[in-house]
Amino acid sequence: MQDSSDITSDLSLSDNSDNFEKFLIFSILDKFYSFPSRLIGEIALYDTVYPLPLLPSYVLGVINRYSVPYALFDISLLFYKTPGARKKVLIFKDEIDKIACLIDDVSGIADIPRENLFSIERSIDSNDITDAVSSSFNWNGHDVFVLDVNRILARVSGETA
Repeated sequence: MQDSSDITSDLSLSDNSDNFEKFLIFSILDKFYSFPSRLIGEIALYDTVYPLPLLPSYVLGVINRYSVPYALFDISLLFYKTPGARKKVLIFKDEIDKIACLIDDVSGIADIPRENLFSIERSIDSNDITDAVSSSFNWNGHDVFVLDVNRILARVSGETA
């Protein structure tokens, strides 16, 4: 996958393309979420998972991608306590960590003007999805929530420590 500087240089925008951010939009339990596309390494089909003992139910185990193990999280179990459709695996770039998340399906890719991103305040003692949402935007008439991978990792490491 290209890095974000290559992607934005390919856009034929008349204005400054630094004012846009590209997002990968996906669904979980019929709701739309996204991560900045610059964080995504690849998307794969859900396949063999090698379980690990003594971890929370939302850490399904590890998957093997080109002989590299990635910890696999089920975001729907983490925040909703309900398993999703588990069709696809979103694998983050190695700079983030060796992690992957289960998603129901990929919905699209969108260039969103930065001024159209709405910050979301989170509760200090929250344990639901709002704890991991950094902002939102409207895409094709749907509200899309931007997830913060660092907040997700902080929650997982806090619960597995």
